[in-house]
Amino acid sequence: MSALQAVVTLLLCGQLLAVETGSEATVDDSCPEPPKIENGYVEYLVRYQCKPYYTLRTCGDGVYTFNSKKQWINKNIGQKLPECEAGGY
Repeated sequence: MSALQAVVTLLLCGQLLAVETGSEATVDDSCPEPPKIENGYVEYLVRYQCKPYYTLRTCGDGVYTFNSKKQWINKNIGQKLPECEAGGY
């Protein structure tokens, strides 16, 4: 996988999923579930980033958490996804 490809890494249901733009997700079963802590929980999240020369356009911060309804949600803009626009640098 080249450094120029947009990569989103998701930690979902205890498995690491690597999603490369334009391809299917692959599951890496060797990623262990995070250790549990007393009186706490694991928050699954993803942060979107853009390729070089593109800028992330969003009203939020690009961070999405996985909620109890099995939806990826941004605290500022809900389910709306950010976009990568050319000309950012």
